[in-house]
Amino acid sequence: MKIVSIVTYIFSLVFIAGETLRRGIGYFSVNATTMVEDYVCGALLLLAAVLWSKGSKYAHKYMIGAWGYAAGGMLVPFFAHLEAYLRGVQIRSDHPIDDVNSVILKGVIWSICVICFIVTLKTKQDLSLNDKGASA
Repeated sequence: MKIVSIVTYIFSLVFIAGETLRRGIGYFSVNATTMVEDYVCGALLLLAAVLWSKGSKYAHKYMIGAWGYAAGGMLVPFFAHLEAYLRGVQIRSDHPIDDVNSVILKGVIWSICVICFIVTLKTKQDLSLNDKGASA
């Protein structure tokens, strides 16, 4: 679970900073929903990671919720873009169908989110010890 907690910090930055760097703040005027969705996801992941690091009794539930939200949030962007690519039909103007690298990146991000979600579900949080071995 130590690796998942590290990945949780990294992915909080991926969702917040990545979305901002990729689209820019001005994209709020184009599609605020997708921006807010990624920012909320990043914030939930960051909160879960901090709670896990501090050994909070709520950390495990927040980790499950944050990774579930992340996996669900990446499902449509990945599969819609993949479907558009496979069909050769552009569904959204800001998702060019010939951008294979974007499809691959979304697939990798979605896969990591699903893996972390499953690992978190299968892990029982020891409420007396966190990853560092310190008392909670």
